[in-house]
Amino acid sequence: MDEKLKSHFLSLYCMIVADGDVAISELDELYRIARENYGLTQEEINEAVLTGGSAFYIPDSDEEKIRYLYDLALIAAADGIQDSEITLLKNYAVKFGFLDQNISDLVDLLLKFAKKKTPIQDILSLIK
Repeated sequence: MDEKLKSHFLSLYCMIVADGDVAISELDELYRIARENYGLTQEEINEAVLTGGSAFYIPDSDEEKIRYLYDLALIAAADGIQDSEITLLKNYAVKFGFLDQNISDLVDLLLKFAKKKTPIQDILSLIK
C-alpha cells in the first residue's frame, strides 16, 4: 500500500476512535470501503493501522478530497454520528483547504448522504 493510501486509512481509523468507542459497525464499514473502493484486504488495512508511521497526505484534486471526506463520513455514520466525529470531519475539511464558510454545509451534506449510503458518483455529480 502506498503512503498516500496508508495515510487515508489511518485517518479513517482516527474517525473510528474519535467517539471513544470502536464499534463493530465502524470496523465493518472500514473493511468494506477498503475492499470495494480500493481493492484492499482486511489484512492490509490491519497492517497499515498497526504499523502507523505515515505522514499526513492532502489529496491533490477536489474530487479526491470529497472522496476521502465521504469515506470519513461513512465511518462516522456507521454507528450513529457523534459531535466528536463531526468536529474531526470538519478539521479534515479545513486541512484539505475548503473555505471556512463552506465547511459546515459540506460536512452536513456528506453526513446526510453517508446515512443513506449514497454512491460517491452521485455526490460528485451534485457537488460539481
